[in-house]
Amino acid sequence: MQDREVVAAIVAGDADGVAEAYDRYAASLYTYCCSVLPGPEAAEAVLDTFAVAAARLPGLRDPDRLGAWLHAVARNECLRQLGPDEPGYAAGADSVVPGLEDPDDEPPAATLPPELRGQVLTVCADNSPAGRAHRMSVAHRAGTFGPAGFPKPAGSPRPQWWRGARRRPRLAAAAAVAAALAVVAGLTVVMTAGGAHRPQAAALRLGGAVPASASGTVPGSASGAPTPSGSAPASTPASPLTTPTPGSGSSPGTPDTRGTPQPSASPAPSPASPSPSPSPSSPPAQGHLRVAPDTLVLMSATGQPASGSFKLTATGGPVSHFAIKFAAVAGGQIRVSPTGGSLPANGSVVVTVTVTSKVALDTHLTVEPGNLIVTVVFKL
Repeated sequence: MQDREVVAAIVAGDADGVAEAYDRYAASLYTYCCSVLPGPEAAEAVLDTFAVAAARLPGLRDPDRLGAWLHAVARNECLRQLGPDEPGYAAGADSVVPGLEDPDDEPPAATLPPELRGQVLTVCADNSPAGRAHRMSVAHRAGTFGPAGFPKPAGSPRPQWWRGARRRPRLAAAAAVAAALAVVAGLTVVMTAGGAHRPQAAALRLGGAVPASASGTVPGSASGAPTPSGSAPASTPASPLTTPTPGSGSSPGTPDTRGTPQPSASPAPSPASPSPSPSPSSPPAQGHLRVAPDTLVLMSATGQPASGSFKLTATGGPVSHFAIKFAAVAGGQIRVSPTGGSLPANGSVVVTVTVTSKVALDTHLTVEPGNLIVTVVFKL
């Protein structure tokens, strides 16, 4: 099939068109997304890209550019997950994919998650009200599209070092700690080197006497013998701030010690305060859950079980405990595995849902924490 035939099949709602587009372009899309985001978030970006395709491909003016269009949508999905603080993206052409302009910068190929194909087909083929609403929500979130049908660039990607930091957060944290320690060490050296000259400089600025040297002598004094207290001997000239007062009883040649500032005794060193006991390390911040897809459409013959699955991913930190709750349904049976557990940061788990019923039903599961809703539609 040519690209324009694949586009026509997707626009007509043919699941074979979505399957052909996935088999043709999903590997390169996932490889690009993994160069910007961690694995679980990259898979979610690819899933959302095909959801946008199911809703927005009718506006593509040149159907032969399906591959470039999918990569442009995937680029915007990656930038949206990186955050809203990205600067404006000044692309020369709407089909350019950041990071793939130069063949030498092409990232190494990444292996597609085996369950991603089924999730993409489920999301794109779900024609229930909930399924159509989900695709329209993802397409609306994708932003505006230009006259040619291509999405307008959402912003520029972070530099290459940031992509590496996203993929290796522990290494980035260690580098940040090392840089902070280096800055603190440099400030300590500068303050220590400059501290020895501050008292003497301050004394000179205030017009006071120069402090005694380490040997106990005063520079410029007649005698080189050290004084017991380290202060200037009696032959030291009076301070220029002292003025003889008539009637004070002091002779013209005798300094008046009453107006002369006397050296104060050095204060006794205060006892060292005990160092505070180290506080216990705080537990890591709790993350939150992401669910993909949020709608399962199951089909089976009457009385035969049908199964589907969705993925839970912990983002922003670990999730110490999650639980999946659901209500019993009349005329059928629902089994969920697993119904609870814990996830490390960026960890994920695939949850399997099996429905056995003699009648069609529409129900939902609730995932805590976060009160996430997964809609389950069973058709005969």
